[in-house]
Amino acid sequence: MADSPTKRRKIRGFSMKTRNSRKHGYADIDLLELVLWPAGQLPVELFTLIISHLPRVSIQSMRLVNKEFEEKVSEYLFRVVVVPFKPEIYGIAPDPSQGRMLDERTIDSPQGSVMLQDKGMRVFQGFGRHILRFAMSFEFDEEKLARPPIKSEQEAITSFWGIYRWPFKKYNRYTQLEGLEQTADETRTMARALRFIKNAKELGLSIDGGLGWLAGPDINQKVIERDGKVSVFGPSRFVPEPPARPALSGKATSSQPDLFDAPFRGLSADLRNSSQYASIQRMLQEAGYQDELLEESVQVMLETEELIVGPSENSESLSSDFNGESLREPTSTFIPRLQNGANPPVPGAYVSEDDDNGTATETDLPTPSARAGRSKTDTYSLKPNDLTNAQREMLLEIEWAQRAFMQSYAIAIIDNPPTFKNIETLTIARLPNRHLPILRREDFWDGLPQLKKLSLAIIPEWRDVIKLPTSWVQDNKVTPSESISDVYKILQEQIAGRENITTLHFEWLCGGEEAPGLFARNQHVLAAPLVPHAMNMVNRTHISELLPLPFIQHLTLKNCWISPHIMTRFGSALKKSALQSLTLDSVSLTASLPDNVQPNPITTNAANPQILPQMGLHAMHAAANAAMLNWAGGQNAQIVLPPGQPGQAAHVLQPILPLQQATPASNNHSQSGPGWLELPRVDSWPHIIDTLTPCQDLAAIRYSRDLGPEPIPRKKSALRKLAFKSCGYVRLPLDFDQTILDPLDPVGPQQSSFAKRISDLDGFMMKSNDSTLGVIVNHISSIEERTLSNAWNLTLGWDRSRQVLAVEAQADGIQSPGKGRFGGVIEAPVALNT
Repeated sequence: MADSPTKRRKIRGFSMKTRNSRKHGYADIDLLELVLWPAGQLPVELFTLIISHLPRVSIQSMRLVNKEFEEKVSEYLFRVVVVPFKPEIYGIAPDPSQGRMLDERTIDSPQGSVMLQDKGMRVFQGFGRHILRFAMSFEFDEEKLARPPIKSEQEAITSFWGIYRWPFKKYNRYTQLEGLEQTADETRTMARALRFIKNAKELGLSIDGGLGWLAGPDINQKVIERDGKVSVFGPSRFVPEPPARPALSGKATSSQPDLFDAPFRGLSADLRNSSQYASIQRMLQEAGYQDELLEESVQVMLETEELIVGPSENSESLSSDFNGESLREPTSTFIPRLQNGANPPVPGAYVSEDDDNGTATETDLPTPSARAGRSKTDTYSLKPNDLTNAQREMLLEIEWAQRAFMQSYAIAIIDNPPTFKNIETLTIARLPNRHLPILRREDFWDGLPQLKKLSLAIIPEWRDVIKLPTSWVQDNKVTPSESISDVYKILQEQIAGRENITTLHFEWLCGGEEAPGLFARNQHVLAAPLVPHAMNMVNRTHISELLPLPFIQHLTLKNCWISPHIMTRFGSALKKSALQSLTLDSVSLTASLPDNVQPNPITTNAANPQILPQMGLHAMHAAANAAMLNWAGGQNAQIVLPPGQPGQAAHVLQPILPLQQATPASNNHSQSGPGWLELPRVDSWPHIIDTLTPCQDLAAIRYSRDLGPEPIPRKKSALRKLAFKSCGYVRLPLDFDQTILDPLDPVGPQQSSFAKRISDLDGFMMKSNDSTLGVIVNHISSIEERTLSNAWNLTLGWDRSRQVLAVEAQADGIQSPGKGRFGGVIEAPVALNT
């Protein structure tokens, strides 16, 4: 026992020199010196291989090991960068003392507009050399739009008799959005930051201002679970992050401090937690009230206004133009009101949870009976068809900031040709069509001299938000198909004539097969921008101008529809151009349109027959926005107006029973053979493919089987590949014969749960009278199926690659996702290529 302390002292004093080290002759070498990182001996490829199996968080931790790790890991980590646009993106922060910004040259001076810090710009300077694919994003958050920040609509003024509120002399801004706009206005700063992106080969852009289709309460939980957001550069390169561990059980803590418990505990909890209370508190804080004086002033204003203001019988609720009523400006008579002009709570009155500031709160001073009778729909904080004033103002200010950002972005590219001379690909993952005129500048595209690939995904707008001279903000309904003109102009004026741009991808981000929601899936499909206006697609009284693409070698169209005669003309023009491959992704044809005919819109809503009895005729909009034509056999019957007096609306909707499919025209030279080898129906998919195919057409197949004469030799063309992904047919709310798209066996009615949800949400969803918005038809005739399958080996329906999309479509009420759609690739034989 006496020796134990001595042994312990020997252990503590052990010098890490082992017996083995003495035995092998290096007794003087410390063991720690033997365990060293082999600097510069591991190749970068080994780092890349390890990183490819790690989530992003682990890769970021690897950078912190040593300088070699930082250098080799950063090369992979920063290879693809998407930077969200925020006020601190360049290291720029507002100067709180001056209420403005200071720039780099006047950082020591109190006068200026921008204060430049080192941290933000060093990110571009330090890692810009690693970036090969760089994108910037500026997107609105639908959750924040549902609950906008509190913003005072009036200012508190102190007088000798008390405190009263009065409208601002100027329009009051959201602080964060105003900061975003100020940052976006810094054109020189953006240009300087982008100069460090020297080695990039691809630029990206993702802009969404919320003026397109809003889903609101129409949510598909399956899409939310997989985070179905549009990515700029495709799927992430990193391994998904592991699921977060559940929080340890313990005392629950509130995410927000309780600001109202100290004084005036006698107030009801509903009132102290209401948005009106918070709005008045914010207003008084801006006026300079603080601490106990602030709470006392809030109490005084609440008591005073509740005594002065009662329920106003003459007050009119301000509704959006989407409800069918024009927006009325507030009256000039001043009546003290709570935030955004709302009357103060009256005991026993029912007030919706969705107040004017867009924040879902408890009903102000509700009676038990009112609370018990509350509908589920009252809990929706975002109603796309009826936005609150705060939500309209937020959309307006987002649009201001995004417009400033787009102008700075374009100027930064125009003013820095050496920086972007190596850019070969421009990917615009999301862009509202209102910003296209900014890019319709020749010097912008001249600043990208090596650009070869262009991807353009456009968000068509459904509303326009404007500020009136009275500072009142209103939203006006916009026809989505008007976006086609803007896209056609930029393609014709700036893209078609550039020989360097050889690959073009275009798609609409609105409706279609991938749009989530009961009111969006398989609906709202826009025409392809091949003509100047959407109605030019269906107007056969004159020959419309067609988009020329003489230098495009690889063309992709996605999520759009084309009329057969335009598709025929467009395909013939492409075969005479440099086009080598054509990809049609979720592209649909309409029914055949007769010559010298201009169809007119159907003025009655071809809605789901299950919910028609629940809707008044005044609420029925254009058939393109029917609440699921694919439901309850809606895609199986064409809803038309019965005969009546001109100008009068029909009071009864009569479905025309599906007609027998037209028999394909027989070939005079053909002998007895399979029906699918005969001439296909004119303007059908087999007819279109037969004229475009780079391999054997039907005439050549018949000749090879001794079923027809030798075909006339086809003209040589550069087209070598046709690719189809979920293509089929679409129905339009126009008064021309579309019964050829109706199946012989109508589908049975949809589940009552979907029909009930449609009925519950219909009043809150956006409506449009656009007669060129198509609805996908999940049907194709059996003779066409056999022709597509046997002649060109195309597959019908969706394969396993669309299994996730099929599950999501079923959750949106589509009974047979992928039915009536086809896909596959048609390639010219090698001998023909040479």
